[in-house]
Amino acid sequence: MGERPTAFSIKHGHQSVTLNRGRTYMVYEKRMERSGRIARRLSDLGSQVLTVTRLHPDLVKERIAMTPGDSIWLCERAGQRNVSPNHLNRLFQKVSEFLSDNPDGTIIFEGIEYLLLYNELKKVLTVLERINDLIMSSNATMVLSIDPPTLEPRTLAYLRRSAEVIG
Repeated sequence: MGERPTAFSIKHGHQSVTLNRGRTYMVYEKRMERSGRIARRLSDLGSQVLTVTRLHPDLVKERIAMTPGDSIWLCERAGQRNVSPNHLNRLFQKVSEFLSDNPDGTIIFEGIEYLLLYNELKKVLTVLERINDLIMSSNATMVLSIDPPTLEPRTLAYLRRSAEVIG
């Protein structure tokens, strides 16, 4: 397989948006629809997709209309693909392993507000920054699916500092 493009365009509303690999983006949405379109587009370009979400993996498949290459379910139930919201280091480790195997992979991350129910803001932001460092040092792309009313304005402002808002 040839080298993948470092930038790609995606239809976003009535316009086309160009996204670059090695970057983190934030999409304002309630149901992962726009981030799902981005995941499908990158998958079409050959990128493996990891979803990190509060939704059960079967619901994620329905919601984004594709089968991700891998998924992490943020929940308290034990399971191989499940990560408890209390175990931020395990979450980082699983994302790191995915990016090690897929340096130009795509991460769709939904559930930050859920992590904040179980952890201090500083700890959640720290793990997101560590993941963002991996993204920037690779050819990967991360999309944070955010529903702004679920987060404090200060938290949203912190997230905007390390992610480009695309809607």
